[in-house]
Amino acid sequence: MALVFAGKAVATAAISFWINKAFTCLKEYKVEDMEDVKNRLLQSMPKIQVVLDIVNPIYVKEQQSALDAWLWQLRNAVEEAEDAIDVLEYYKLKEIAKDHKVSDWGSSLSKVKHKVIKSVKHVSSLDRSLKQFTHRGTLKRLREAVEGLDKVTSDIMSILTVTERLKEVSSHQQEYLNDDRATGSTLTPPKFFGREKEKEKIIRWLTKASTDASGNLMSSNRVPILSVIGHGGMGKTTLAQCVCEEMVMKNFKVIWVCVSNSFDVTSMTSKILESAMGAKPNAICLETLQKDLIQNLKYFTDFLLVLDDVWEDKREEKWEKLFAPLRTGKSGSRILLTTRMRSVAVLAANAMGIETECLTIEGLEEGENVDLFNHYAFSGQNPQDFPNLKSIGKQIAKKLGGCPLVTKVVGGHLRSNMSFQCWNNFLQEGLEHFKGSEDDIMEVLRLSYYYLPTELQTCFRYCSIFPQDYAFTMKELVLMWIGSGLISQAGNKSKRLEDIGEEILSQLIGKSFFETKTKVYQYSQRKEEYYIMHDLMHELARYVSSGECARVIGPGMLEGEKDTVQHLCVSGIDHLSTEEIKNISRFKNVRTVIIEGSSLIDNNTFHIVENVMEKSKSLRLLRSNLENTFHLPKIADLKHLRYVDLRRISPDTICGLVKLYHLLLVDCFNGSQEELKQVRYLGNLDHLRYANYGKIGEFPIGRLTSLQELHNYRVQGGKGNNISAISNLSTLRELEVFGLENVESHEEADNAKQNTKQYISSLSWSARATVENSKDELLLNHLEPHANIGTLKISGYGGVSSPNWIENLCIKNLVSLELARCLYWEHLPSLGELESLKHLWLECLPSLQHIGQSSHLSISNCVDLSLPPNLDTMIVRCCKELKELPTLPSTLVHFEISSVGLTKFPRIGQRCNGNLETKSHDCCL
Repeated sequence: MALVFAGKAVATAAISFWINKAFTCLKEYKVEDMEDVKNRLLQSMPKIQVVLDIVNPIYVKEQQSALDAWLWQLRNAVEEAEDAIDVLEYYKLKEIAKDHKVSDWGSSLSKVKHKVIKSVKHVSSLDRSLKQFTHRGTLKRLREAVEGLDKVTSDIMSILTVTERLKEVSSHQQEYLNDDRATGSTLTPPKFFGREKEKEKIIRWLTKASTDASGNLMSSNRVPILSVIGHGGMGKTTLAQCVCEEMVMKNFKVIWVCVSNSFDVTSMTSKILESAMGAKPNAICLETLQKDLIQNLKYFTDFLLVLDDVWEDKREEKWEKLFAPLRTGKSGSRILLTTRMRSVAVLAANAMGIETECLTIEGLEEGENVDLFNHYAFSGQNPQDFPNLKSIGKQIAKKLGGCPLVTKVVGGHLRSNMSFQCWNNFLQEGLEHFKGSEDDIMEVLRLSYYYLPTELQTCFRYCSIFPQDYAFTMKELVLMWIGSGLISQAGNKSKRLEDIGEEILSQLIGKSFFETKTKVYQYSQRKEEYYIMHDLMHELARYVSSGECARVIGPGMLEGEKDTVQHLCVSGIDHLSTEEIKNISRFKNVRTVIIEGSSLIDNNTFHIVENVMEKSKSLRLLRSNLENTFHLPKIADLKHLRYVDLRRISPDTICGLVKLYHLLLVDCFNGSQEELKQVRYLGNLDHLRYANYGKIGEFPIGRLTSLQELHNYRVQGGKGNNISAISNLSTLRELEVFGLENVESHEEADNAKQNTKQYISSLSWSARATVENSKDELLLNHLEPHANIGTLKISGYGGVSSPNWIENLCIKNLVSLELARCLYWEHLPSLGELESLKHLWLECLPSLQHIGQSSHLSISNCVDLSLPPNLDTMIVRCCKELKELPTLPSTLVHFEISSVGLTKFPRIGQRCNGNLETKSHDCCL
């Protein structure tokens, strides 16, 4: 099944894109006699789409291995063409880099020769022929790839015959599957375990008066909706059934509709009417059904409509049509919706015109899950009669994560063999090795995966190479998706790849494939979101990515992996034998390699790893935590490499990587000036981070015009780095600059063109302030950021007054403001107009006297002493002259003061939410 979806990941839009690009290259280099091949391929595209639309992965896996193999051949042929085109682009970029190198760093005579040769080339009819001769190996490879793709698609008619036969079988199976997933309002299990808190919350919601966000009674034409959200198998349906039993006794008319994968408005309206009236309606058109439903709802005091197992999260107009007749119900009516995806809840609420209300259910509590396990494992028998199994059963139940479906399946499995050895073996092996009923456990989760669009499936599968419970940040995951070639701008060229990746991640979160968590850094109270996969979702990712992704965590695991693996993570490489490491090279099309191990590996192992990397000709992403990977000079020959994340490396190693766009190095060291100059030719580089940037001296950053993140950039003055070097970096999103004391003039600051960089969301200025310096005020006034700036940090400012653009509140979109080690800064303007500001951090501002006073006014003349109205975190440390603070806003969640000269504790807003955390010490109160 995984192989099918790996093949299906090559959608026809992508195939057509690469076909057109391939023939453009062949035409450019005058490769003849390819027109017939092009026409045949383009004519095959609609038929390929038909195949991909009809294919049911279950039947391909079980009955049609030939079709499965054909899908892999199709994918391999497309990717071979993609690689060949990528190599041609590599050579083009290398020529551009060579031009830059000669013109920038060569002697005067070399420059003259270069210009003469370049002029001759432009007018020479031999230019294209010379390039064709230079690239003939790649052109031959591209032609063979296109011909191979033509050969694969020539089998499309026979494949169509197979898939048409499967279509009828698949539709019958789908009907059976839908019937098997049908639910009703009657409680299915004989006994209900846990969920008492969740049940009480739903019942309270059902019985309270309907009010909007302002507390006013809700209009009668808007029916409140509560969405119960949870992973497959978490017991959403059972919980809803239990609530229905309670509501029948409270005189609600319960209407139950199992939606599943069919959201046809006419059919659903008919089902609602049938459930309400107890008889199948005669009408078949939507208009008549809606009128009948409106008429019949008048007979009920209040109704509770349960829409169970809903998936529709794309077309709001469908929801609006469904809700139209329901708006006539009594004011006490409610809609309870169960789904796996928050995106469904949002869309339904939008269609009804109300606020989204959700109840997310997690795993059962430990004691509840043990009770559920005992119920199914001992099947009505008394667990006390099996003392040898009772304790081990309790340990098993604790390992199952509280998922009712898994607990039920595992309990039923163990019930078939009530021996200590069987139960103990299961405890030792765990759920991962539980094969007896794996389909029962995964069936409900696979359905979630099948409904995903192709690009979401691809990115979800990729995450299987990471360990269970791995915490992703959005930036890390999206950049790795891009680096491995999973995200394309085909058909969406107006968006950045990062934006497309973030949308994909947001959709996966909305569909409950990832869980969002928040980490709060204790010192700064800065919040950072990260994402994890539920254990079962991780198992699902591993299941559907078989043959495409592999995570090797110990000896012997490589043997079972297919040669088709493209994304590989080897954890604990120092525990593998040399033969096993060499075996990695059999993955001919590997695009992602992540190597994890102890900090150092021996020289023998290192050279084997180096040789394996050298043979990985399709490699896009290389990531390793090994200390001695800086010795990997051969990666400069990897023409497809885009993403490098290594502990240490010498710059000369990467200077040939002209397609590189992401470079993450913990320590770049001992680079000669000539080596460092090579980095300027990495024209596609988007993200650059150096933890010890100051060690490497001058760095020619101005050439990297597509750079989006620049961290630890150190202004050195004189002949070193200067601030104006960043003037052309118009695409920057994040910028961190140190050494502002070395900026020589305000004209140089103007040349940085900071206020034109509209995309910057995060900006950090840092200097060393040792004495009061009016030059700093002038300088910072000329470094005004764009009004779009969201995060601003200023450190080491030597001025007394606020920069004009802070004084005049020109940065009204600011979300976070941090001021540190600004020793002479005396006044901050009123920040009350910064309505977006949520995080304010003032540290080591020993001269600061007031917040809310202009430097040109006395405190008595200052009218508006206020803080931002939506501030949630405020930290004030080492501000001994600060005697008074404005009233704290009611939105504040964390307030911390230390070493501050306040004469009294600041007043807290009247509507404080009650969650305010305050810390104070060493204060004069």
